[in-house]
Amino acid sequence: MNADYSTTSLRENQSGQTDDFAQARNLMVDDQLRPSEITDPQLLKVMRTLPREECVSATQKTIAYADVNVPLGASRVLAQPLTTARLVQSCFTTNSPKNALIIGAATGYTAAIFAHLGAQVTALEADPDLAEIGQKFCRLHAPSVTWTVGRLDGGYPPNAPYDLIYFEGTISDIPDFCENQLNDDGSVVGMLTTSSGMASGFQAYRDSNSSKIFTKTFLFDGFLPPLQGLPQTSPFKF
Repeated sequence: MNADYSTTSLRENQSGQTDDFAQARNLMVDDQLRPSEITDPQLLKVMRTLPREECVSATQKTIAYADVNVPLGASRVLAQPLTTARLVQSCFTTNSPKNALIIGAATGYTAAIFAHLGAQVTALEADPDLAEIGQKFCRLHAPSVTWTVGRLDGGYPPNAPYDLIYFEGTISDIPDFCENQLNDDGSVVGMLTTSSGMASGFQAYRDSNSSKIFTKTFLFDGFLPPLQGLPQTSPFKF
């Protein structure tokens, strides 16, 4: 009888937790995203659905939907929801990316978002512990995502060319591998270091006169930790 009672209590607790996280997802969308010009209906639907709390440690689950970067360890974070939403929404302002490479995919949240929005996603992560969490998350919620564990500074040539190369962290410049692995009309999206020491969300396309030069559009100011494992150069000067 005691065993039955314990099992029932556990089920009730799990159900209550699930309901709490579902409510937190809705509050995230309604209080953080929609008032900040996140208007893409499919993106909002996906972010109401994906269980972001499964991408963080047990001790961080209570802040999984807060308006903050959630620490993942090793100087990595799960980006605050609004940062992710702004960057992802920018990728769909012209053509929807069909083939996307996520650099520093960490625990898989953004990779899963792109998969639910119709992209074929390659998730590249250097940290095997984070990649293990991301692979498990995507097996459950975005099984079409292809995972690879390895260095970030070379991209992932086997699945190139990409319509989108997306960086899950702040970079100081667009890495050289983007030149060869990006479609001619593809875009590079992420956060770029500024001279002030902060960062700006950006979207970049090849210059019409040179495949090696990228024209950048800056979207918003914010902060993500530098993405380790990529060449560091001097901050961009405005």
